[in-house]
Amino acid sequence: MIFPKSLEKGSTIGIVAPAGKIEAETIHFAEKFFHKRAYKVVLGENVCNSFHQFAGNDEHRAADLQHMLNSPEIDAIFCARGGYGTIRIIDQIDFTHFLEYPKWLVGYSDITVLHAALQNKAGVASIHGPMPKNFPDKADDEEDMEALFDLLHGQFPDYSIKPNENNRNGEAEGILIGGNLALIYALRATPLDTNPHGKILFIEDIGEYLYSVDRMMQNLKLSGFLKELSGIIVGDFTDMKDNDDPYGQTAFEIVKEAVAEYDYPVMMGFPAGHDHLNLPLVFGKRVSMKVASDCCQLTF
Repeated sequence: MIFPKSLEKGSTIGIVAPAGKIEAETIHFAEKFFHKRAYKVVLGENVCNSFHQFAGNDEHRAADLQHMLNSPEIDAIFCARGGYGTIRIIDQIDFTHFLEYPKWLVGYSDITVLHAALQNKAGVASIHGPMPKNFPDKADDEEDMEALFDLLHGQFPDYSIKPNENNRNGEAEGILIGGNLALIYALRATPLDTNPHGKILFIEDIGEYLYSVDRMMQNLKLSGFLKELSGIIVGDFTDMKDNDDPYGQTAFEIVKEAVAEYDYPVMMGFPAGHDHLNLPLVFGKRVSMKVASDCCQLTF
């Protein structure tokens, strides 16, 4: 696995929007945010474009992303937001020149597609973390933002969180993979489907019906995906929906049941995903996890 070089003061950050459209004011806020931290900023030509719900049509979004990946002048790429649309353009992306100038890519949610492509096609690590869409709601010194920029400057994090009643205690090591559960499910049986053997899986999601969460987890179980893992970390399951006839389980309980027959550790409630605190994670990096009754630790 290739780990991109660390940023320095004066490094250049590119902002692209491979999925949903985003307001120009939010992009300009992000520009000022980066400038305040002494970075240069380059915007994708179509980053503020609009085509129905997308930030430009497929051709425009793919061209912007390809340019940022190829450019030796760009030191890191921030995806402006998630939403939907990255899966529509991923087969148009060529990582040949990117591998000459590998750089950190940051994003989450729909950007799970890019994380999967970077690991499975390019063999390059990437960062699941806050995006410019989130910046207006955050202070400069919030824990996740500080951790993100520390990581970009070469300082990998060690996390300690409170235990959850749905946890399963234990210790494990493995390469960290994952992202948004719905996108992991959507990529099954495609060239971007990740080999789970010995890996530690992180999952999160937003706005799904609880029965849909169970359906996705049952897919991972029936296919043997869950059986091959060495551990699982469950982030935020935000704004879950239910039918008039309640499903009867929370998202955490659904995951707990799906992995009940395996003996690896399970860490629930890790603060990453669509809630306010979104601690950055490095996909493609080997991690160790320890789940105990008094504390849970994740070390990169």
